[in-house]
Amino acid sequence: MSGFERRSLGGDAWAHVSTGLEDAGFLAAFLERTGGSSAEPFDSLNVSFGVGDDPAAVLANRRAAASAFGLKAFAVPGLVHGTTLTAVGPGRARDGFLGPAEALGKADGLHTRTAGLALGAFSGDCVIAVMGSPRERRVAMVHAGWRGLVSGILQKAATLFAERSEVRVGIGPAIGPCHYEVGEDVALAVTAASPSGAVTERRKGRWYLDLVGTTRSILREEGIRRLWDTGLCTTCERRRLFSFRAEGKTGRHLALAMRLA
Repeated sequence: MSGFERRSLGGDAWAHVSTGLEDAGFLAAFLERTGGSSAEPFDSLNVSFGVGDDPAAVLANRRAAASAFGLKAFAVPGLVHGTTLTAVGPGRARDGFLGPAEALGKADGLHTRTAGLALGAFSGDCVIAVMGSPRERRVAMVHAGWRGLVSGILQKAATLFAERSEVRVGIGPAIGPCHYEVGEDVALAVTAASPSGAVTERRKGRWYLDLVGTTRSILREEGIRRLWDTGLCTTCERRRLFSFRAEGKTGRHLALAMRLA
């Protein structure tokens, strides 16, 4: 897990923090599912209001997670598997934090140049990538499942940065090719949308998609070379991470991004 460090947030809460981005002046943290207030099957640090959990528990979890990083709130996109990237300034820094993200509802990516303004997103198998450029003083957070890869959200996010060689990327836990079986149609669609093709495995005539590997490949084609990922599969690590594919009714873990100074 080079480029990442697992850190205690107190109690049973833990986060995987990108040291590669931290060294460049950015926070990129991916929290585990433990240390929260939610009951089964959302146990315990679920941060999504949209999965059927007690809203009071979700809000308590969001506040606890924010507090662990010295924050009062973070902006939250709606995550609709689209390609909308929304700029966030001080006036929108709390959008979506207290409930379903309305003002940022159609976004699957957020970006800001405001230091100390935190961006949040959540996932139960999809990729979340944090992109930061110290020269341009911009941080972006992007959510992408296979539909996002097909629609080109990563390429669109790369266009936010003029100097691609300066961009650092931290990629959080996602379902791995060890478990992510897809149909041939999905594999071919992702391949068609990716300059180097999808990263896939074939086992016993079945297709398995590597979301993280494909993300890395797409961003390299965009000229971004400094990339790190946690190496964690959400399905393999169900005690620490949520996996919608494996569990069905379950929670979502949090990712946070911020320009530190």
